[in-house]
Amino acid sequence: MRLKKIFLFFFMTFFLFKIGTSQNNEVGIFLGLTNYIGDVGPTTYINPFSDDKYSVFGLLYKKNISKRLVIRGGINFAKIGSNDIWKGSSDYRAEREKSFENKLEEINLSLEFNFREFDVTSEKFQHSSYIRSGLSYFRFDDLFYPEGINQAQSFAKHNEFAIPIAVGYKIKPNKSFALSFEITANQSFSENLDGSYPKRFEDYELYSQKSFGGNLSQDWYVFTGFTLTYIFGNYECYCP
Repeated sequence: MRLKKIFLFFFMTFFLFKIGTSQNNEVGIFLGLTNYIGDVGPTTYINPFSDDKYSVFGLLYKKNISKRLVIRGGINFAKIGSNDIWKGSSDYRAEREKSFENKLEEINLSLEFNFREFDVTSEKFQHSSYIRSGLSYFRFDDLFYPEGINQAQSFAKHNEFAIPIAVGYKIKPNKSFALSFEITANQSFSENLDGSYPKRFEDYELYSQKSFGGNLSQDWYVFTGFTLTYIFGNYECYCP
């Protein structure tokens, strides 16, 4: 079974179970743009408009366990990429002219903390800034650069973990929907989202490439975008 199908199975099972058993639920979508931080291209930390073809789409579920704390799970499908000739790249990178694209399929689980009380059961307008962190598991293309070619090529699929660190602001204009804007920086445990540190297999082309860039930290990918969620659940009644 492909990883994408596993993601969808996990998400739908979790969602259907929660529909029948819990209160204060949210289900919705995430839409945004991406940027990457590593050994190819600019190193701007938040740069979602470097190329609008690099985007992310996600499905998410939230369980509000209090007015401050939220358990959140979801899946994301994203495309990332970078190019040494883009504005903001260092001179030696611009001269090198390497570029890459990669597709990510991610499942994540995290804890969200609201700085203000955010009551999803209230019909009044609610708003709060928040932070979020947890753990992600994602699938991506292992890349490498064949000799004499500056565009990275894929030779295998690989799975890895990442730590998402998000900040955001959300509002609830009515009793049924909530909208938020958030920026999530994901520190991956991989150094090869860009093809700079390919794994070595019995392949001459891979042996012909030398690793490049710094190996003191792993690659990062950043999601910047909006969530829209629908609020549902069987709320408790305190009627006399």
